Amino acid sequence: MITETGLVFEGPDTLVYWKESGIPTVPLKNTIDGRTLLSIAAAAYPEIRCCHGGNPWEGGVVHRLDTPTRGLVLIARSQRAYDALMQQQKKDMIVKEYIAETTSPRAFDDGFEPFTLFPIEEGPSTITSYFRPFGRKGASVRPVLMNDRHRKGRVYTTEVVPEESEVFRCTISRGFRHQIRSHLAWAGHPIAGDVQYGGTESEVFGLEAISISYIEPCSGRKLTISI
Repeated sequence: MITETGLVFEGPDTLVYWKESGIPTVPLKNTIDGRTLLSIAAAAYPEIRCCHGGNPWEGGVVHRLDTPTRGLVLIARSQRAYDALMQQQKKDMIVKEYIAETTSPRAFDDGFEPFTLFPIEEGPSTITSYFRPFGRKGASVRPVLMNDRHRKGRVYTTEVVPEESEVFRCTISRGFRHQIRSHLAWAGHPIAGDVQYGGTESEVFGLEAISISYIEPCSGRKLTISI
């Protein structure tokens, strides 16, 4: 069992790190770079700070995990690799798996539409929705079913497979902020420790990214990095 942020995989143009719960993936804009996954990785691989997309302070980090979520994060080591991975992400070619330990029922209904899809505890299912900001300064999100107001937005999908009682394996490609947390809470199974989405308090936040699959830019081979 991994407990501390560290390197899981090193390739010629990509890195995969495991991030512990409680630290940000990247620093916030215009803030001093304290202890983040990026600062830890850049201490060993300074080249990752030289590649980025629209936000230079995020370095070569291809996708982010929420601060309380632990698990695998993909990082590019060059601008060329970063650009290639971002194209893969736009085409839903980067696939991530999570294990979610949940509680039920959800503690509150604020902003959640009725969940009318297949009960996720009964078997493999797909949760699909748009998202809208919710709460003060949009600190949370809520799933939105298809309607005219949100029809021009992007639809996001979470594949869910029950593993055991209140434990689910979730698979996504390109994700939205808080996607799995919000989707599972909508389905009546909020993440353990995720009080923001109606979960019960817990010493351990129950969401971990356990696998990531992508095409290695330099070789063209498909890689799956798992823990």
